[in-house]
Amino acid sequence: MRKNLIILGSTGSIGRQTLEIVREFPREFKIIGLAGGRNFELLAKQVREFQPKFISIGLPLTSELTRGLTAGYSKVKILPLEKLAAQKCDLVVSAISGVAGLPPTLAAIRARNSVALANKESLVLAGKIVIAQAKKFGVKILPVDSEHSAVWQLLQKVPRDKVRRIILTASGGALRDTPLAEFSKISPQKVLRHPTWAMGAKITLDCATLANKAFEIIEAAHLFDFPLDKIEAVIHPQSFVHAMIETVDGNLFAQMSQPSMKLPISLALFDGVRQDDSVAPLDLVGRNLEFRKIEKARYPLFFTILAAAQKGGIFPAAAAASSEFWGQKFLAGEIAFPEIAKLTEKSLRKVSPKPASLKNILAVVNSFQ
Repeated sequence: MRKNLIILGSTGSIGRQTLEIVREFPREFKIIGLAGGRNFELLAKQVREFQPKFISIGLPLTSELTRGLTAGYSKVKILPLEKLAAQKCDLVVSAISGVAGLPPTLAAIRARNSVALANKESLVLAGKIVIAQAKKFGVKILPVDSEHSAVWQLLQKVPRDKVRRIILTASGGALRDTPLAEFSKISPQKVLRHPTWAMGAKITLDCATLANKAFEIIEAAHLFDFPLDKIEAVIHPQSFVHAMIETVDGNLFAQMSQPSMKLPISLALFDGVRQDDSVAPLDLVGRNLEFRKIEKARYPLFFTILAAAQKGGIFPAAAAASSEFWGQKFLAGEIAFPEIAKLTEKSLRKVSPKPASLKNILAVVNSFQ
């Protein structure tokens, strides 16, 4: 029997690669729901190809838009995003970028749908709530990020009580070798030219600031129930090593593969069962593996977000929402690149400590909308 899938963020990088895997395994999966952002034309094309029952789009609905989305396949029903996520299925791929991913992820879990999670912010904003809800409703949260997929794989081989440290790797983003003196004049176009991955604007910017790596450390703490101060990150420009685990006796175990998101997506879709894949195997002959320390002068936002995470309460949510807000200001050409970190830190100083209830989390997130 085919596994019924809903993809939130089907027009983004993760969503498109998920659909590539569905094309490769048509007997294994059936798409029943697609949620796109503002890419109307691509979503309409996906609707015609996969003929889902339900769709959602991040644009105001007009009669013209509705006709365009349903042309060639009129049986599809257009729903609000959270209602789409709550349609009964076997797995929801949560791949919407940014803080907007939290409400539909929670809606999916409360509908007793397991989640393949590519949206970092869901666990950064409300990790304890999301994990508790998953346990309450008896569903799985499967990691899609390459780093968390790597840790997931490694923890199947190493007993948890023998793990001393989890080490995530980072490419360093588009500015890892750019002189610091040039940062004030950096253009959005330069920041969005990632050296390894082809992704959306927000995640590519977050790679340049290393906000994404701070988010991933927070995410890993929730996903694997591991202390925040026992999870670290290093720069690894080659992007072959996705994560490492150090055991109590000093051994280091690494997961390595080609830098292709299809591998972790496939593992999540198949619930950890490995498949013959179209991704080329990794050949290390003639290649170097390099690791660098994360420097505060180059990546101040990384340290600001982790400091917020250590404070707990609503501070991780405030850090995620604030950094996203100022990041969008940079992409719009309204502030200089270094101002993202400075203004995020300034914004966090104005946040009053509050418990991490969903009401308080959404309130602080909405304050940056």
